[in-house]
Amino acid sequence: MPELSSIDVVASAARADGLDFGGVSSPDGAITLLLVDIENLQELWERLGEPRALELVGDYSGLVEKLVQTHFGNVVKSEGDGFMCAFPSAHSAVRCAIEIQRTFAGEQGEGPLLVRSGLHSGFLIERGQELMGRNVVLAARIANHAKGGEILVSSSTHEYTSTDASLQFEERGEVHFKGLLGEHTLHAVGWGR
Repeated sequence: MPELSSIDVVASAARADGLDFGGVSSPDGAITLLLVDIENLQELWERLGEPRALELVGDYSGLVEKLVQTHFGNVVKSEGDGFMCAFPSAHSAVRCAIEIQRTFAGEQGEGPLLVRSGLHSGFLIERGQELMGRNVVLAARIANHAKGGEILVSSSTHEYTSTDASLQFEERGEVHFKGLLGEHTLHAVGWGR
C-alpha cells in the first residue's frame, strides 16, 4: 500500500471529524477548499536533518496560516506540512494559493520549498456527509496530482474565477481519480514563476 501524503491525512481527518463548513460558505452555499503541502518533504527532511527541517516546517506552517487568514479563509485541519483550508470565495482561495506559491518560491536558506496546491469549489449538504466527503476527496486528489510549485483547480473553481482578468489559467485536460466517478478537468493557475 502506498504511503499516504500529508494531504491524504488531513483530508481523511476532516471527513472523520464531520467538520462543519457552514460558517465559511459563499452566499450560494459553495465553499472552496484549498489543500497544500510540500512536495517530497521526506527528502528535504533527510537532507537537512531533523532540527532544521522542523524549524523550516514551523516557519512554513506559520506563514500558511497567516496567508489563509489574510485572504479570509480558515485553516480547517493541518497535519505536519499538510493544510486543508476553506474559503467563502473561490477568488480569495485562488489568490491565497498564488501568494503561498510566491512566498515559498524564493530562497529559504536551502532553496525554494516546492509547495503543491489543489482547489475545488462545491456545495454542502449538512445532513449527508457523502457530498461533503466527495468534495474533500476531490480537492485532495487534485492537490496530490499537482507537482511542486503548481496550483491546480477543478472545473468548478475555474468556473467561479474564470472571468477574473487578473487570473491566468491553462487547461491541463481530464483526469480520472481513483474512487471518484467520471473525468475531472483540471486547470493550472499561472502565478508568475
